[in-house]
Amino acid sequence: MAQLPGKPPTLLVIDDDPGIIDVLTAYGEPWGWSVRAAGSLADGLRQLSAVAAQVIILDWQLPDSDGLASLRALRQLTAVPVLMLTVRDQEADIIRALGQGADDYVVKPFSPGQVLARCGALARRDRAGTAGETEPIRSGDLTIAAATRQLWRGEQEVELTALEWQLLLLLVSHPGRVWTRGELLDRIWGDVGDVYDRAVDMEIARLRKKLEEIAEAPRYIETVRGVGYRWRANPRTPDGR
Repeated sequence: MAQLPGKPPTLLVIDDDPGIIDVLTAYGEPWGWSVRAAGSLADGLRQLSAVAAQVIILDWQLPDSDGLASLRALRQLTAVPVLMLTVRDQEADIIRALGQGADDYVVKPFSPGQVLARCGALARRDRAGTAGETEPIRSGDLTIAAATRQLWRGEQEVELTALEWQLLLLLVSHPGRVWTRGELLDRIWGDVGDVYDRAVDMEIARLRKKLEEIAEAPRYIETVRGVGYRWRANPRTPDGR
């Protein structure tokens, strides 16, 4: 059993099934988690504003919300990694959830140990995304402060999800380097779940939208047809030059 080092991190479980909450609490505490539970989205949002959760486990179907609406509400409040836990096993649902900001996706019935291992991987990856760079990275009109996880486009601050941060930092730290979709899946998603090449494309599209990229002539993230993506070593100017 792999415990996380240091002060027990907080795992917020938003699920209206008491049995699932009991199981994750019983397994989570020996794994080194402090588990908090919420039976509705509204309760989860209240708790999230009061406690610093490191990972959120989110049920798709809640009494007061469904999965995608819940994700959008969470992402307006926090960039904390979110693991979806649901009976919905269709590929389309998985892609939609990842596209809306979920960081991992597990189908019920589930292995508690596997879920907690994935939560640990998400927490470590999230911490890694805030470490390393002490000086802001500047590229075009973007300023990226990895240490504080802040991004500015000009003077406007841009909010990113945890997964978007990981993708941005990987790309911008290796300007000109072409990443295949498989490499991005390995580096960003790791071995925490079954994800698809389409998830990479969805996440790139979301990141481009937040950077206000023009799809036909992106300033920062270039599509290398048939291969993958790269961050332009010399970003285009706003007029496309």
